[in-house]
Amino acid sequence: MKQMTLLAVIAIWLTGCIEDSFVSDSLYESDPQAPSGLSYAPMVNAREYSVMLSAPPTYNSYGAIPTFEILKVKDGDGAVVPEDTVSKYFTILNYSVDTVVVDDDGYFVNEAGDTIRQYTAINSQDIGRIQIASNNPLKEGTYFFDIKMTTTYNDQVFATTFENVFELYMGPRLASGLVYVPGGQNLLVGQDDKTTAPMLFGANPDYRFELGDHTDKLRIDAATGELSMVSGYVPTEEPEIVSPTINVISNITDELVSFQDVINVYLSSEPVDIPKLTVDVFYPTMEAENTVYGYRIHTVLEGDPDIFWNNSNADAIAGEYRPDENSNQRKLVINLVKPSTAAQVPHESWCIMNSQDLSAYQFGYDVEATFYTKNRFVEYLSTDGTSPSLFKMYISSNYTGDFEAAEWTEITDELVSNIESGGAFVEENEFEGFPYPGDQGAYGFDDPDGLKDASKNGDNKYTRSVFDLSPYAGMSNVTIAFRVHTTFEGTIARAGNSNRSGQYWLSDFHIKAYEQ
Repeated sequence: MKQMTLLAVIAIWLTGCIEDSFVSDSLYESDPQAPSGLSYAPMVNAREYSVMLSAPPTYNSYGAIPTFEILKVKDGDGAVVPEDTVSKYFTILNYSVDTVVVDDDGYFVNEAGDTIRQYTAINSQDIGRIQIASNNPLKEGTYFFDIKMTTTYNDQVFATTFENVFELYMGPRLASGLVYVPGGQNLLVGQDDKTTAPMLFGANPDYRFELGDHTDKLRIDAATGELSMVSGYVPTEEPEIVSPTINVISNITDELVSFQDVINVYLSSEPVDIPKLTVDVFYPTMEAENTVYGYRIHTVLEGDPDIFWNNSNADAIAGEYRPDENSNQRKLVINLVKPSTAAQVPHESWCIMNSQDLSAYQFGYDVEATFYTKNRFVEYLSTDGTSPSLFKMYISSNYTGDFEAAEWTEITDELVSNIESGGAFVEENEFEGFPYPGDQGAYGFDDPDGLKDASKNGDNKYTRSVFDLSPYAGMSNVTIAFRVHTTFEGTIARAGNSNRSGQYWLSDFHIKAYEQ
């Protein structure tokens, strides 16, 4: 039987969006028409400078698959958005051609006796949808789109231009961060004291401040955000510490964003010394693989289905630093060790921590990430004495859920680490970098990696590592990830004190901001 590829055109239409789309060839041929009836639902929930994707339009293409083009974009006053802006940030989706490969159980034989193992499908599900990229220059306001719709039938081209067919309202950008520097400030009874004005991030400039609580004690300048004590108020203690909720309200739409724990105001009759603030930016419990608990696992090379990140009760090594609410703190364990007689295979996986917005700590704060690790049962390769596995740390400023699309930078060598000694961490023992896995022994080999160091033996000991995130403060999307991977090819089998991939623990990852 002859095998061949069939070119079959399958149009996949979004149900409910196309009116009278399919008609017979004879009807179309006798009365070909230009496309008509293009209609978009107005979009009113977009934000200035942000990503936007419209709903699919409805239209009548008389059975043909149309193409779309954005001809012009105008603001509410009729001013035309520059063409280079439209070409850079604006896209209208058209159909795509996909090759579908039929699996072994799904192939079929056509009437000519040909075996069909793949076909071409035309995917038109999202055609006509309009999308705008992030960081576009569209300010708050209403915009109207002129769209050209084209169809082709038997080499005849039909086109219709629809003016002002899509209406887009870009709402004002709302505040994403608010910072008072310093984070603790003293207001004295009977004085005309004011706090500093806060720094506000991300907001359209037409806004006002309001107090969300403690209005009997404090007042706020609606224009500047400066706080002062209500005249005649007497503190209930010396000092009385108040942490008010600050509301930032759009004067355009009256939408409100609330910020808590952004300042501690010390109300007193006499000046007081104010301690520096320490903010727990992120301290996940890691109870399960879920962003609710702070992390997700991405597997690059499974190797063996028995290799996975498990969690168990966290040890007391970092207990004094944990927040009180983290009573269910867990640690992660990935076990690359197989039974002593079994072959070990290559593996690579990443533990990706939740992305963090550090824009609020750009001024007046030092930011650090701290975590605890332990390597166990790592025994070097019998071929050259190197470690069969490694634990590394990476950072990204553009990870949005797509691992492959993000840029990852290794920062393992930028860590400051300390290996426990007698169950504690001695400050004098800190060193730059991260300990090489295993016990640092030579076992008859030189050190081909140049990484073994007998003074940094972290085998079966906790290592505390700190990464300085201050250069990333001010960024709105910072993601840290930990990579565990094997270094050998093929398979290895444990033999005496060699060829054992080991086990890695990760505990109490957290990010703190320290007021300068």
